[in-house]
Amino acid sequence: MANFDLKLAIRLFCMEVDSLITLQQATINRSGTPVLTNLDWTLKAGECWAIVGDTGAGKTSFLQALAGLLPVRVGRAVYPAHQSSDLSLYQWLRQNVLFVSFKEDSRQFSYAGHFYQQRYHATMGDEAPTVRDFLQYPDTPEARPLVHRLGLEPLLELSLLKLSNGQTRKARIGKAFLKQPAVLLIDNPFVGLDAAFQQELSDWLGELVNHGLSLVLAAEPNKLPSFVTHVAWLNQGQLRWAGPRREFNPIALVPAIDKLQIPSINGSHADFTEAFRLQHVTVRYGEKYILQNLNWVVRAGEKWALVGANGAGKSVLLSLLYGDHPQAYANDVRVFGHRRGSHSGGRSESVWDVKRRIGFVSPELHLYFPNHLTARQVVLTGLTDTLVVPRSVPAQAETTLDTLFAYFSIDHLQQRAFGSLSAGEQRLTLLIRAFIKHPPLLLLDEPFQALDERSIQLARQLLNLLPASTTLLFVTHDRRELPDCISQVFQLDRAGAASVESTYPAD
Repeated sequence: MANFDLKLAIRLFCMEVDSLITLQQATINRSGTPVLTNLDWTLKAGECWAIVGDTGAGKTSFLQALAGLLPVRVGRAVYPAHQSSDLSLYQWLRQNVLFVSFKEDSRQFSYAGHFYQQRYHATMGDEAPTVRDFLQYPDTPEARPLVHRLGLEPLLELSLLKLSNGQTRKARIGKAFLKQPAVLLIDNPFVGLDAAFQQELSDWLGELVNHGLSLVLAAEPNKLPSFVTHVAWLNQGQLRWAGPRREFNPIALVPAIDKLQIPSINGSHADFTEAFRLQHVTVRYGEKYILQNLNWVVRAGEKWALVGANGAGKSVLLSLLYGDHPQAYANDVRVFGHRRGSHSGGRSESVWDVKRRIGFVSPELHLYFPNHLTARQVVLTGLTDTLVVPRSVPAQAETTLDTLFAYFSIDHLQQRAFGSLSAGEQRLTLLIRAFIKHPPLLLLDEPFQALDERSIQLARQLLNLLPASTTLLFVTHDRRELPDCISQVFQLDRAGAASVESTYPAD
């Protein structure tokens, strides 16, 4: 993205008070249940806070309460600047305090009316709003530099449904900036973004903070941006610590992991020599090439990483393997030794024959699950490779489910509605879903997204003990996430080209 002089237009509070938001002995409820209690906290002008904590600690609920989106049933939330306003508190919050989430559907667009595979079809999903519509883009001299800097110009006429995970995040961030709030609350802004844009976004947020924006963000404790001035640590429904960043010790928040507790995940017998083979594969939409003349062979039992920037085509490549992309039939894509649409044993190989032997997770998958399903039911849908819960469950699957929920210390979530879970809890649930049938091939697209450091350590150790017969394809923007079992790296660039590192460097 090109560099240019940023035109800042932050709408600041006109007030004579020092504090912007204060929580006084506040208890925050979600679905009638207290999730955070006895909160005493103040956001002052010029401060930038990072809210940290384990998966499910209540970081998202904290931000939503600040924006007035969750009720404070005990105690109160105070907004001193509102006292001099003629607006109702609801109207004032809508104008001045903005919460940006990457988990919730917006009022403008819901994924519930669509199915996951629509994103890969050329015409399906066109009824969804375009990026321009979603942004409510005014196309003014003040707005153009923002859209340019976010790299959204080439995406303006695309359906929101067709965007990659990283591109969707950029669109949501852009929409927030266009509204020019005085207080911006962002839930994990850097997750799912490639390293280059993470740095670009961090620099930009730092500029906005310097020009008067008050910012509160949920973040990873060991990856705090330089502009963060204060840190608040949530744990088990309480605000355990809050203070200046210089006094914060992130290492103390990550408990040691006992390697002896790692469960054994038995692998299915690999009755194939090649997990998949791609030969001269090209995917394009009109004149735009996503993948171009791609060749790649992964043999049974190999452990690969797939890396690349946002929009490089990683998710498209996985969709070819998993049977979700219609252009798989126009290319030489062979999975488990069979070309897509070919015949085996006198019958045609269906997409369900492929999915039956693959464990899959992606950053967008959680958006398509019915919110009323319990976490346990969501995991069990992995046995049907659909969003449908099976009528009967094999004993091995029941054992695997219970073992992994206990391993990740989320056994208490089994009967909770999926829609009530935090983003990290949803991601852990879907990771367990990928393991539920002990598949011979795992396709894990950004599996650690939105997870805390402890959960990442547990998941990484689990992957390191995969059976030798299990093939793994691990997609990430951050090579530091890679488990030690990864031995080879396949890198995509935005031109559709690829390079291979035969041995992953340990450092």
